[in-house]
Amino acid sequence: MAFIDFDLAAPGNPLEDVGYMAWLWCVSSKPTAPSAESQAAQVRVLANAYGLSTHERTLLVDAMLERQSRNAHFWRDLPSESVDATPEQITERIAWSHREHAFTARHRAALAAALA
Repeated sequence: MAFIDFDLAAPGNPLEDVGYMAWLWCVSSKPTAPSAESQAAQVRVLANAYGLSTHERTLLVDAMLERQSRNAHFWRDLPSESVDATPEQITERIAWSHREHAFTARHRAALAAALA
C-alpha cells in the first residue's frame, strides 16, 4: 500500500510531511478527541508504518509543531483575494492552528515517550 498526495507537491524534507500527516491524522485538540496518550499511540503507529529511524522519531514532534506554526502563518499572510474563505474562516483557521500547537506542546512528553 502507499499514500500519495500531490496537493501542493514540491521537493522538501520528508520528515516535514510526516509531521504534517501525524498532526492531521493523529493529533487533535478537540475536547471530544481521544486522550493525548491514545493520540500519541496513533503517532507511534504512523511512525512505525513510515519506517522512521530512531533519530527521525526524536524530531517528529518538532516537525509537527513547526507545521502547526507554519499553518497559522500561511493563513495570516495569505492575500485575502487569493482564497475562497471569509475573514472569519481565516481567523478560525489561524486560531485552530494555535490551539493545535498548544495541545501538541503541552503533550510533548507523551508524544515523545510513545515514539521512543
